[in-house]
Amino acid sequence: MRAFGSDTRLPTLAIVLDLIREKGTISRVELAEATGLTQATMTHAVRKLVALGFVHEVGTAPTSRGTPRRLLGLRPDACYMAGIQYDRYSAFGVIVNLAGHIVAQREMPGPGEREPGLLIAEFAEHLEALLKSAGIDRSDVLGLGLATYGPQDREAGVLLTPQPTPAWQRFPLAETLSKATGLPVAIENDATAAGIGVRTFGGAPSSFAVVFMAGGIGSGVILDGHPYRGATSNGVELGHISVDALGERCGCGNRGCLDTLAGPISVTERALRDPALTERLGLGKDPLADFSTIGRAAASGDPDAAELIEMSTQMLAVATVTLVNLFDVRGVVLAGNAFTEVGPLYRDVIQDVLDRSVFMRHVHSVKAELADNVSQAAAVGAAVVVLRNVLESPDLGGLAAA
Repeated sequence: MRAFGSDTRLPTLAIVLDLIREKGTISRVELAEATGLTQATMTHAVRKLVALGFVHEVGTAPTSRGTPRRLLGLRPDACYMAGIQYDRYSAFGVIVNLAGHIVAQREMPGPGEREPGLLIAEFAEHLEALLKSAGIDRSDVLGLGLATYGPQDREAGVLLTPQPTPAWQRFPLAETLSKATGLPVAIENDATAAGIGVRTFGGAPSSFAVVFMAGGIGSGVILDGHPYRGATSNGVELGHISVDALGERCGCGNRGCLDTLAGPISVTERALRDPALTERLGLGKDPLADFSTIGRAAASGDPDAAELIEMSTQMLAVATVTLVNLFDVRGVVLAGNAFTEVGPLYRDVIQDVLDRSVFMRHVHSVKAELADNVSQAAAVGAAVVVLRNVLESPDLGGLAAA
């Protein structure tokens, strides 16, 4: 790791804060050993985090000789961050504290075909309700993170895709939502945000892949604790990996894309073509609700539902092997509200295919698992992005003084 200086100062603060969050209590010496930073660098970083009010000394630990080491810990309620994840069919909001713990959460309706302005007004109302339910003053909230579709221009705060409708493409999303809420707003790819959220919950390896499934299929990769974003915050487009080179042309221009063959909407559309299955399961709601119903029926032994889910799981597993082979990670985490009901079915099939097909399987295993909070992970990650943005802000000194 490079020396602590103007170009590395802020990422270093994020690394140190993450370690303190992960360990609970830790000394400066242990922080320096874990990061490879010098004692002087670590002292400088900790001093800034203390000045921000994020970290404080919580006691001492005895040593075999010399002065006991002073232990550092987080001030969990030093600040809060808000996060919202949305796709066409659903949305989920959270308030998290500095330790990454959810202090308030709320399900919200997705945008559907509505215009951006209408949804932004709703998000502002839901945020107000979240803050009220948690008894948190808006002045204690660092900002709002918004996790949604890629590709994106994160600096401009706009989506570079006509999703969920063409009106959203290049709409000033972050700016408009900031005016509506009175908070700084950051946008993030939903799958990447889920990976950040998984890391925040703790227990994840430093490098892993995320398979994210909500209205569609996406993916993210965390490498050595850092998100890989690509040029437009859409670095790992798993949903548009071809799993059938001779398949139908996708709207993206490719043929046989994973999302169009194995995603929740595709599964639901196939089910709706079967009148008997549609009537038996009571389908015809929104695609995500129908997908969950199909998944529950498959788990209960309905043969037609099981066939649909089996095809989806096999295709997703094949694409996941490609993802693992590309990045040589040791773990794959499944996140997104489409996995709420059917997560175990997908995890087991993916694990079986990984065990048989990953190129490096004879060198190391690759574990597939469900995120601890499959439906909340992306919203939590979006909230944590706000904190990271604060630590990367050129006004950090002013914030510490305040």
